[in-house]
Amino acid sequence: MSLSELTAPRMPGSVRARDSTTALGLWLPFAIAAVWWAICFTLYVVAWPIAYTHRNMLGVSALMTATLACAIAGYHLGIGDKRLAPVPASWKIPVTVLIGLVASLALAVPLGQTYSGFGPFDLGNALTDQSTAFSQASQRISEGFSARSGIVVLQTALAPFTLGVIPFLALSWFEARKHGVMLLLAIAAPLYLDLLVGRSAQIGISGILVVGAWVLSRIRRRMKLRRLDAMVLILIGLALVAAFAAQRFARFAGAPICPPGSDICTGANPSFIEAAWITFASYASQGLEGLGRSLAAVWTFGGGFSHSPAIESMLARTFDFQPAPVVTSQQTGLGWSDTSYWSTALASIANDVPWLLVPLVIGAQAVILGSVWRSAVEGADWLSVTIFCYTWLGLLFVPQNLQLAISGPTYVGYIALLVLYLARKLTLRPWVGSQRAVARST
Repeated sequence: MSLSELTAPRMPGSVRARDSTTALGLWLPFAIAAVWWAICFTLYVVAWPIAYTHRNMLGVSALMTATLACAIAGYHLGIGDKRLAPVPASWKIPVTVLIGLVASLALAVPLGQTYSGFGPFDLGNALTDQSTAFSQASQRISEGFSARSGIVVLQTALAPFTLGVIPFLALSWFEARKHGVMLLLAIAAPLYLDLLVGRSAQIGISGILVVGAWVLSRIRRRMKLRRLDAMVLILIGLALVAAFAAQRFARFAGAPICPPGSDICTGANPSFIEAAWITFASYASQGLEGLGRSLAAVWTFGGGFSHSPAIESMLARTFDFQPAPVVTSQQTGLGWSDTSYWSTALASIANDVPWLLVPLVIGAQAVILGSVWRSAVEGADWLSVTIFCYTWLGLLFVPQNLQLAISGPTYVGYIALLVLYLARKLTLRPWVGSQRAVARST
């Protein structure tokens, strides 16, 4: 199978392209990310409901402002000013996505046993005792890479296939109402794993990927956001916050909640609403407090791989060397934690790039987002859709952490797909352009 057959957008010549030109269509994914950044920064600045210490607040403000400016410039460079011209796609499942779906379901059980300590039929026990599930998973994770190297290597090898499953199936459902059962199966795998380990990371990521596909489908179909749609989105958001709070409620079993970066805890047995609000605020803004503390660290070059704790750990164990004392590894001495708390994506990037250049890295990520957003809207091929959803995910998480680099398999899979996307963009651009011209002329 050639590169063009594997990755090229499906553009039926018998269908006339539809223009979708508004500034909203061009800038929507970046605008959503920017609004989220603003919410996170506001919660950090007002220090409510969490009374942050605001260490190096001026530095945090300056760095975030520079990052936003570079991201705006980068996205503008990536998206360009040309009209978006989406062409209806064939929703036949690509072989890559089918392989990924089978692999995701096959990996669910061994991953659950590796990370949770529960057997494949102990989901009920984990669900009723999320505190124990969280503790057992934390103990398993602390055992290090060598204890799970086999399954991690397999997961990494399959990542270029598994990453595209949820984005493509979600888009095909929203746009053509196809493959709904497969989408539910794809979402069931991360939900199963999260319940076994007492966490919510994987289902949260899956939810963002689904939302990204939904946003993409709306622009491709030239559908405006109606009041009813906005209300539904708000209700879904509130339901997700409530679900995360309920899991945290069960995990800590009525103990006081002590948000990172504050010396003030709640009382014993906080109410559900109080727990939900503090949980949301902490997830949204604690990274900025951690960033302020990280700015006091002594910068040391991490070798180019220290921005990813998973890759750094794997390389250190494989080649038997001591990692450099980078920014995040100094956080313990600065009253923070590089493993339990967040300190934004910027602190992780600073492990390998001087602080002054960190905003440029986010700007480069925004260039990719703009470019791949155009490709995803216009072609809806599985590769563009996958890279868009994960790049958007990474940009959304800037105030929290460097999300794409946390998981070794996800990061390696994303890089592999990004290289494939860039290779296609460089080698197949004339071919794609000619196909679009044919579609517009028929």
